[in-house]
Amino acid sequence: MSSVAAGTKIPCRVSRTLDVGDFSILHQLTWFNMAVHSNSEYAKGTWFKERSLAGPIIFTVADGLVHNADNIAELLAKDGYEIYAYIGVDNVKITSPVLFGDTLTADAEVVDFRPTKNPRMNLFIYKNKTYNQRGEQVIEYQTTMLAQKIE
Repeated sequence: MSSVAAGTKIPCRVSRTLDVGDFSILHQLTWFNMAVHSNSEYAKGTWFKERSLAGPIIFTVADGLVHNADNIAELLAKDGYEIYAYIGVDNVKITSPVLFGDTLTADAEVVDFRPTKNPRMNLFIYKNKTYNQRGEQVIEYQTTMLAQKIE
């Protein structure tokens, strides 16, 4: 039986606590510097009551948790495949804010693994749901990658 079948859990072996330094550097690197993310006085008047992490950065951290320690690369290698290209991301839903001190943990699984017209290539699709330390889902999305047969 294939290691890369629909429903297979992708081992996500790390969690990540985000502190003030993480927020600052991530927002500076990505230019997501809207007031709700960069101005603590402004943020006090929002329903967050403090600065929050920008949605696209939540995605970056969540996807990093799935790829940390080559989790996906190892899963694909068991069946003789390697990551060839990152194709796209679909159905991104930010479901809760991420605030200073939140610890994020990813929960990912294979949605599909199927051949393309090229006999060496397969579409590898996985879904990620990432949660904070209170068990609240903060994001979910589906990623499509191209996986190449190792020769």
